[in-house]
Amino acid sequence: MQLQDLKPLLTFVIPVRIDSPERTENLRTALRFLGGLGCRVLVLEADAAPALEGKDWLRPAEYTFVSDAAPVFHRTRYINRLLHMADTDIVAVWDTDVLLAYGQILEAAERVCDGCTIAYPYNGQFVMLKEQLSGYIRQSLDLEYLRGQRLHSFLDRRLCGGAYLVHRWRYLQCGGENERFTGWGPEDAERMHRVRILGHRVEWTRSGQLYHLYHPRGKNSKYQSDIDADQLRRELVKMCCMNKETMIKYIAK
Repeated sequence: MQLQDLKPLLTFVIPVRIDSPERTENLRTALRFLGGLGCRVLVLEADAAPALEGKDWLRPAEYTFVSDAAPVFHRTRYINRLLHMADTDIVAVWDTDVLLAYGQILEAAERVCDGCTIAYPYNGQFVMLKEQLSGYIRQSLDLEYLRGQRLHSFLDRRLCGGAYLVHRWRYLQCGGENERFTGWGPEDAERMHRVRILGHRVEWTRSGQLYHLYHPRGKNSKYQSDIDADQLRRELVKMCCMNKETMIKYIAK
């Protein structure tokens, strides 16, 4: 498969709530980067009022606004909506703030075509870029420079957030996103474990890091409260303790 082969196969979906100028610039950067692939890109903004409507730099991405005044951004709900809006076999769910090499996207797409239900387009190393370096990358999109820096992942384990490719119908048969995760929390880990428990393949690329551009950490980048944190962690543990048959029944509800 070549990069040009991705266009009819792959849709990128980006749910967003703008909570800082840096978030806007990160989305603008991500769209510039993804635009080089020529694939369909869907951006869904959910908020009390639109912050992105009418922005020329959104094109050719397809923009949807959903009026949602809830203080917590229900990201899983909007990812599910975007999965149904997409019309390709493969969908890449993309954070507003992440960049990685085109070749890694191609490898992940090949793995989905080969039978994976989820393929992560990086090797599990998630690099948090500092503010000054993020500013340089927004201007240059110089991922070769980042690779040459040999930057360290912010945790010493393989991660599963930021960006992932799914086979759309296989993933929806696994329940899609778990909307019981109403805000920031362990939904990335739950997604991976649930799909595996249901007997589906989950893989990472052989090499290549994911780079996360800086933004201030607002209320939708952390647990809302201790009670919220406890409930979401309990949901993760409950899902991870299920066998395949129990999980199928749980998803059906």
